[in-house]
Amino acid sequence: MADYQRILDNSKYFLQELFKRYIKDETSLAASSLAYTSLLALVPLMAVMVTVFSAMPLFEDASAMLQNFIFQNFVPTSGEVVQTYILGFVDKVRSLTATMFLAVFLTSLLMMHTMEKSLNRIFATKPSGRFMKKLLMYWAVLTMGPLLVGGGIAMSSLVLQYSAFAGIKSFLLKMLPVLASTVGFFLVYLVVPNTKVKWRYALTGAVFAAILFELAKIGFTFYMAKVPNYQRVYGALATIPLFLIWLYLSWNIVLLGGTMTATLSSSKWRVRTRSYRIEQRYVLLLALLKMLREAHIKGATLSYQQLADKLSFVPDNEISAQLSWLVEQHIISLDNEGEYLLQQDLTRLSGREFYQKGTFKIPLEADAYFSEFQSILDEFWQPKDNLLKKSMDSILEQTEQ
Repeated sequence: MADYQRILDNSKYFLQELFKRYIKDETSLAASSLAYTSLLALVPLMAVMVTVFSAMPLFEDASAMLQNFIFQNFVPTSGEVVQTYILGFVDKVRSLTATMFLAVFLTSLLMMHTMEKSLNRIFATKPSGRFMKKLLMYWAVLTMGPLLVGGGIAMSSLVLQYSAFAGIKSFLLKMLPVLASTVGFFLVYLVVPNTKVKWRYALTGAVFAAILFELAKIGFTFYMAKVPNYQRVYGALATIPLFLIWLYLSWNIVLLGGTMTATLSSSKWRVRTRSYRIEQRYVLLLALLKMLREAHIKGATLSYQQLADKLSFVPDNEISAQLSWLVEQHIISLDNEGEYLLQQDLTRLSGREFYQKGTFKIPLEADAYFSEFQSILDEFWQPKDNLLKKSMDSILEQTEQ
């Protein structure tokens, strides 16, 4: 019963955190920006895809196959009309000069930059500052992406062509769009954020987004069939607002999947972290310094994950915030591998100096998960002022006795 209750509580807190992140990160606003930039980028993206495929005779048939697959399975109600217009634009773009084509191609880079910025905001990380690294990643996605997807679709079609079982063939044809969406979302959530994302969290977010995407297609198609107001008002131009609405809805789903991945990566919503109190921040800092001091004595460094695993009862955003504070105070630092190590000699840092650097309070009592530091708190609250005169090294050494 206790496990069942814990699962229910975790599910409730997870949904609350997911909704809070969606609102706080202004996901719908980011989706509207991405819908606009992707509308501009569709033509150059298709032009790049056609150009890449045409340069390789082996994939010549895969180009048309990939285009048909995308518009038939990912653009409900108006895919054929949109495909006709876009391919007409692509033919015109391909006849432009190299300078003009480069200017058009920059819009696709703008879309990828906007997507990267939005996902990094969701994951509470800063985008990579290396311009060449970004450019190479964008270029790889824009060129290799169509090749990999097109090759996969061509291979799937070949397998389905020689499939002896009609039922299996029908099932695979229905599942192919879901699998393609899942793979695409998985790679985006795993690679684009400028932080390490566990593959199982990225996969969970990708499956969620892919299923939601399929449900959205069904709902959008049903709505357009039952409520054809746009055709009555806009007539032949109805395709434009419909396509914009679909792009906006699609990007909301993509970013919501990213929000789920980021929420799963966080421990803030888990039941085991609910009992942590901010009043214990001073003791948390002692625990972090103790672990780094022990690693320093052994000549080792500690990764964020190693620190977070040992402090699994503390929300990860609190751990990150206090590690950042210690780095800002030049007490600890990050090496080239992104691992933490002591920077300041703790024998020369008194308890008073450390206390004056921060804005935390020293609690009367340590919570159960910080019980090893209770003797330090007891000494602080004694009438004599011994603790603040000691060095941080000798303070932490007390916990080893």
